[in-house]
Amino acid sequence: MAPIGEDPTKSSWAEASQIVLDAYADFSSDVGDIVQRFFRESWIDAPVRENKRPGAFCATTVPGVHPYVFMNFTGERRSILTLAHELGHGLHGYLAQPLGLYNANTPLTTAETASVFGEALTFKRLLAIEDDPGRRLNLLAGRIEDSIATVFRQIAMNRFEDVVHTWRREEGELSMEKLEELWLATQTQMFDDSVDVDGYGSWWSYIPHFMGSPGYVYAYAYGFLFALSIFRKYELEGDAMVEPYLDVLRAGGSKRPEELAEIVGLDLADPGIWESGIDALAVELDEAEALAADIGLGS
Repeated sequence: MAPIGEDPTKSSWAEASQIVLDAYADFSSDVGDIVQRFFRESWIDAPVRENKRPGAFCATTVPGVHPYVFMNFTGERRSILTLAHELGHGLHGYLAQPLGLYNANTPLTTAETASVFGEALTFKRLLAIEDDPGRRLNLLAGRIEDSIATVFRQIAMNRFEDVVHTWRREEGELSMEKLEELWLATQTQMFDDSVDVDGYGSWWSYIPHFMGSPGYVYAYAYGFLFALSIFRKYELEGDAMVEPYLDVLRAGGSKRPEELAEIVGLDLADPGIWESGIDALAVELDEAEALAADIGLGS
């Protein structure tokens, strides 16, 4: 893939690949070797081309066949983190593959564990190699926006699903007006008075998960905070967390989420696990606010 160009906010494929690979390799040399295979052996379809579908995903197929990563690389920060995210899924599938078809496949609640963790590793590396205060703030702001979308917004959408299905069971069919009313009520709980939601009443209809995979969206928030709580523990304990974390990935879908959490010393029944994930976000928010104040944007 050719370099993107002279835009300093974008990276070439070679630069992005090295950033992501280094982030994984710094965590574990064994992990770095696995991730390098995705690049070396062309297990990634990254170039943008005519008639290629949008989006990104990692396809884990059957035992004996390596995972494939599909994405559309354009060089922005989000594109680099998407690469890291999907390679996390790829690493998860690669490590769990020896368990076989049924036990390797992960449930929704833990499927995002490796991808979010890998994304966090790569984000920290992006931040570490960026010296310009404005671009550091841009990185942090983008990360915070992504976190809001993955945690708070997904929870608000889950609340909408819950109230809609509850209404259908208890009251009967919902009119378009009732759907809009319930959508706006649940979204206003998140936005409060910070965002004007006038004209937003029909936007529930653009979320394909509501129809195709009911109840799915909660797993984004669950998986994101679970992974960040593990990442937070890794930041505090260092290399002692590497093997336990990899044991979680090697377990694939063969253990319940509670058992996976125990491997890394966490208790899913303890509300503190979710608070730890929020704490990881709070650190980034504090740094963003301090940077904004330093460059005169905080007043």
